[in-house]
Amino acid sequence: MSHVSQIDYQFISIECQSICELANEQLYKLDKILENIESGSSQLLNSQTDALKEEILKSKRKIEDNIKSLINKVKKYADSNYRGEYGDDYNLINEARNLKEMSENLINFKVAEMEALLNELMFERINSQRGKSSSKKSNLSSDIQKKIDNMEDVIMKQYVYLAWLNNPECSFEELGNIAEEMKINAEEKHYNSIEKQEIKEIKEELRKQKIEETTIEKIVNKQDTSAKERLQKIRSEANKEIIDEKIRYESVKIIVTAIRKRGFLINKDAIKIDRKNNQVNIVAQKPSGAKAEFKVYLDGKFVYKFDGYEGQACQDDIKPFMNDLKEIYGMKIEKETEIWSNPDKNSTMKYQTINYNKNRG
Repeated sequence: MSHVSQIDYQFISIECQSICELANEQLYKLDKILENIESGSSQLLNSQTDALKEEILKSKRKIEDNIKSLINKVKKYADSNYRGEYGDDYNLINEARNLKEMSENLINFKVAEMEALLNELMFERINSQRGKSSSKKSNLSSDIQKKIDNMEDVIMKQYVYLAWLNNPECSFEELGNIAEEMKINAEEKHYNSIEKQEIKEIKEELRKQKIEETTIEKIVNKQDTSAKERLQKIRSEANKEIIDEKIRYESVKIIVTAIRKRGFLINKDAIKIDRKNNQVNIVAQKPSGAKAEFKVYLDGKFVYKFDGYEGQACQDDIKPFMNDLKEIYGMKIEKETEIWSNPDKNSTMKYQTINYNKNRG
């Protein structure tokens, strides 16, 4: 019998843990950035910037706690004894994605805001030392001081004060408008200053995952109007590529383990990466001559082909293999569609396409 089918499927535990792993890596990077800020800008730090740092660290701790909680939730799907339903799987995966996005935003927005502000404080200090600041020519009115003190946004407090230093005659509302423009310009200057180094680091991360060079160049070559938009898009696309590769890597390991349980032999040379077609090829063979071939793709799909069976004997391997993927390794079948079937005495082909994550984004 020859048969072709397509199956949509999902590895819940693998996907969630891959996303959470990347989120944790982002948070580790945040620690290093804050260390550098503290060591390089200690003279500029004040009660307001200390409050901002504590706010960032508080958000970081909350994300870390939520990641730990989520990983504990999904462990059951990786447990070989688990036989339950997968009713909340999309909620878990969405929760993981949200945590990753929160960790990215913490670096891309909050920490970047802090770095940009410290740069402006540095410029103001230099100008003050050179006598270019207007701060000594006027005293901050009690009314404006009170309004600044009542502002909840720690970052904007600092920018309004900086705006006043060079525009002491302006009203609070006017200072607010000047401060907004200062903040936008300061952040763009900051993103421009770090863009080359950030892209270099992102390229290194992608190469570490053995991502194809043409794919890397496509990710990092963006033509958006601002450095901020470019870096945010580059980081988002790079993270998606890294997660997809992590999921494929773990999927290949599971497929190899599951097919070996069916008595197939696989050596290291039989697992090859085809960069041209962006797939991992696996060839497994039994002493009897039966052969199983797999092509594992990045988009949550793999194709398998079984050769060398009499009649429908291939089902004796395929059904237990698929059951193991579902029951032991936590694969959830989304949909199965038969594409082609041709029964004969000597079944020389059995193709099946499995898409394990059509909803991953």
